[in-house]
Amino acid sequence: MFEQVLNEVTPEYKDKINLYKVNIEEEPEIAGLFNVRSVPTVTTIFKSGKSNSTLGALNEETLKYFLEGLISE
Repeated sequence: MFEQVLNEVTPEYKDKINLYKVNIEEEPEIAGLFNVRSVPTVTTIFKSGKSNSTLGALNEETLKYFLEGLISE
């Protein structure tokens, strides 16, 4: 379900922000690096090295709000 939202929203942001989707079952070491403990998890990494996570599926409106906040920082 969340994958559909990602596929719908992220093309609008392809020139503004780098987005990566990781299958943590296939890449458990990446899940460990970001302390992913539930699925889905959205993690943001900023240039300063700080990270922020949100747990659970986001609807389209909330995901856009989240991404717009990242762009404006």
